Amino acid sequence: MGACGSKSSAGNKDGKSATDRKVAWERIRQVIPREKTAEAKQRRIDLFKKFDKNDTGKLSYDEVYNGCIEVLKLDEFTPRVRDITKRAFNKAKDKGSKLENKGSEDFVEFLEFRLMLCYLYDYFELTVMFDEIDTSGNMLLDAKEFEKAAPKLEQWGAKIEDPAEVFKELDRNGSGSVTFDEFAAWASARKLDVDGDPDNAPESA
Repeated sequence: MGACGSKSSAGNKDGKSATDRKVAWERIRQVIPREKTAEAKQRRIDLFKKFDKNDTGKLSYDEVYNGCIEVLKLDEFTPRVRDITKRAFNKAKDKGSKLENKGSEDFVEFLEFRLMLCYLYDYFELTVMFDEIDTSGNMLLDAKEFEKAAPKLEQWGAKIEDPAEVFKELDRNGSGSVTFDEFAAWASARKLDVDGDPDNAPESA
C-alpha cells in the first residue's frame, strides 16, 4: 500500500534494533485494550473519547493517527505507524460498514473501534515478526528466511503447507525477495479476516 511497497522503504533508518522494538512491543500490548472484558471496554470508551477531540462520536483517519501518536505513543515502536494505522482503519471501517449496514464509509465509530484496535495490534505484531525473521536486517525476506520462519508464522495463525510455494506466491515479481508490505498483506489476509468482533455501542460513548 503506497510508498511502503518500495523495497528500499522503511529500512533501519529509525536506528532501532529488533530488541528495541520488542521492548516497545511489550508496552504497546498493555496500552491497546482489545480484550472482551468490562474493564477493557471501559478503557476503549475512554480511549475513543480521547481520540474524538471534536466530540462527533466518530473518528476520521487523521484523528485515529493523531491519537495513536499523541495518546498511545506508538511512534516509539516503528516509523511505519502511518501505514499500520491506515491499514487497521480501512479494514475496520470496511468491515463495520457491512455489519447490518451500519458504520460510515469515511469514519470509524465505536461499533468498529475494537475491530480497529484488534487489527492495529495484529499489524504491529507483524512488524515484530518481520523484524525477527529478517535475519539479514535488510528489510527484505528471502526464501531461506521465509522457510525458516514457517513454524513461527504457523504459531501466529498463518497456515503454511508448502513454504517454497507460498514464497513464490508472495514474490510475484520474481525478485527473490519480499517486502514488509507484501508480507503484511499476505499474513493479514490469513489471520485478520477472522479476528476481532465489534463492540456494542455504549450509552456513554
